[in-house]
Amino acid sequence: MPDHTPSTPVAGECPFSIDRAVMSQRWSDVTFAHWPVEPDAVRALLPAGLEPDLFNGQAWVSLVGFEMDELRITGFPPIPTTQCFVEFNVRTYVVGPSGPGVWFCSLDVPNWLPVLVARAGFALPYDKGSVAVTRRADQIGWFVQRTWPDRSQAELVVRRTGVMVDATADPLATFLTARWRLYASTRGGLTLTAPVHHEPWPLEQAELLSVDTGVATAAGLPVVGEPILHFASGVNVRVGAPRPVRSTELPTGQLTVHFDDDCGFCSSCVRLLSRVTDQSVRYEPARLLDDPRLARLSEVAIIVTGDGPAAAGVDGVAAVLQRSGSVGRVCVWVLRLPVIHEIASAVYRWVANHRQMISRRLGLKAACALPIRHLDSSK
Repeated sequence: MPDHTPSTPVAGECPFSIDRAVMSQRWSDVTFAHWPVEPDAVRALLPAGLEPDLFNGQAWVSLVGFEMDELRITGFPPIPTTQCFVEFNVRTYVVGPSGPGVWFCSLDVPNWLPVLVARAGFALPYDKGSVAVTRRADQIGWFVQRTWPDRSQAELVVRRTGVMVDATADPLATFLTARWRLYASTRGGLTLTAPVHHEPWPLEQAELLSVDTGVATAAGLPVVGEPILHFASGVNVRVGAPRPVRSTELPTGQLTVHFDDDCGFCSSCVRLLSRVTDQSVRYEPARLLDDPRLARLSEVAIIVTGDGPAAAGVDGVAAVLQRSGSVGRVCVWVLRLPVIHEIASAVYRWVANHRQMISRRLGLKAACALPIRHLDSSK
């Protein structure tokens, strides 16, 4: 279980630079509120391959409000209607194959265009609603009324103290704010990551005046008690291109393929696989999964479990093909090539999202009544 210790080498300073940023922006009046939560609560929200990042045994969830300005795609003029807007996030902290990073549970904004662009381009769960900020003397307040895709609300009002935070002497502040990578997951079960670069945070302490954590509760992370608060006047940000994250390892030993037995296309694929795989592979309806993370992911992808990490999507297919003779092993080698993997993942996502339509068009029947231990190829 990943657990940060109070020994961050360079507190608050990004350890790398981005040569080819795809997007730049400025974050201003950044207001953080952080709460400890149980690791299992965070783990239940994450896709396979990501684990909660812990500080002294605790996972953390944060509400973050800020104003985004100067947003632009590299090489293009500022995006109309999105040059300046406010945003309010629910985020937690994870470790994945590319290192530690941030997992966004929700990102609320008042404009449709960033919602659509971010969901399509970065697979980030942007939501639409009313997001407002008020400033009065040393007070700043953030107010959210989400209207799409669900309804929720939030409020965070703090008073700035002007007392600066020495990140080198506050390892928890560094853990919570010095994050240089984001992770996201597509509907097809593909995990993406992108590097994020900015100057060290000019952090100062803040005092809580009022808070409504409805958006955290809606994300499945209810928080209680007094939060740790930080405020930062602003930083310039550069974001790199999102790239698929895939484990270099596939599950070994006895494999179980968890599939959607309510889907005719999925059932037909499993019937075919059962004819070419050996007895070390068994097939089981995904509805029997007792792991909440895998059960949620199985809604749009097959899951293959065994010894070691679980595999989903194209990697799940590769794990099964490894048990189907020399031809299958050649197919696995091709599928694991980076470019082919990305293309195959895109195709897989499309098929997964349209599998019921494909089933109807082809007249394929679901396999709800198939035996669980190992499919009979004569069915």
